Amino acid sequence: MICDVCKSREAVVYQPHTGRRLCKECFIEDIRQRVKKEAEKQGLLKASKILLAVSGGKDSLTLADTLASFIDPKRLVAFNIVEGISGYNRKEQAEKLRKYLDDLGIELISTSFKDSVGYTLDEMVSSARAKGLNISACTFCGGFRRKLINDAGRQVKADLVATGHNLDDEAQTVIINILRGDVKRLVRLGDVPLKLSDKFVLRVKPLRKIYEWETTMYAFLKGFEFQEVECPYISARPTLRAKVRELLYLIEQQKPGSLLRIVEEFDKISELVRQHSPKEELPTCKICGEPTSYGREICKNCELMIQSGLLPQKYLRIS
Repeated sequence: MICDVCKSREAVVYQPHTGRRLCKECFIEDIRQRVKKEAEKQGLLKASKILLAVSGGKDSLTLADTLASFIDPKRLVAFNIVEGISGYNRKEQAEKLRKYLDDLGIELISTSFKDSVGYTLDEMVSSARAKGLNISACTFCGGFRRKLINDAGRQVKADLVATGHNLDDEAQTVIINILRGDVKRLVRLGDVPLKLSDKFVLRVKPLRKIYEWETTMYAFLKGFEFQEVECPYISARPTLRAKVRELLYLIEQQKPGSLLRIVEEFDKISELVRQHSPKEELPTCKICGEPTSYGREICKNCELMIQSGLLPQKYLRIS
């Protein structure tokens, strides 16, 4: 089968949402151009320094490679976090990540939950369970990853932080927040980033219009060896996101392009809501001084640490 774009090379990829058959070169160029379009909309092309949150998975490798194709790699700094999950955070994977980034000319800095927070993710979960608390590992992980990424962004004086969230992630987030009725969090989503605190480095998602299967195929065609093993905590205890993901996959299978339409239509709604909603600065946590959610005196991270017995008892008086 011949590529529908160049009309000369053999097609190796079929895009269900466009109905096109693409060769390796045209597929890679298609992804890069779509990422560039989103990056331009989000202000990455004008940024002096951009922090890339990378894990070594297919999404972060695709993020780094696509951005480096149209942005000077000297303006990019990659940041990796070792969460501390037994049998999951592998040293050899981190070494491969460093090599790929070196080849692209991108600096890599890293930290771990143990070094920055004082505990590995395994230790946090273990302590919570010892207290009889039903707190998922994802709750700990998500909050502290966001904090450390933001800290790193401030340290390197980045104008923006780019994450590897893909279209599947974005569509799931829209549906999850609708199910939770979290209107204020929904307003913060959208194609144009919204900054609600001076302590936040603005986060953007250049891959938010790229399907997960496309990031997988991009990484495969580029010859990247990426971590394919799913986090054991997700496998052991499926989250609401995992359940929403399965539902959306069924819808996408029946009607290709559905995830893209969900995100694109939501972007229109988000923009309308923003126009009629006052910009409200996020409050700061009384313990760590970082931004927290509306209506909270202490942030979720500090609350979790107190509940799990991982913060000194004196903080109980503050909470």
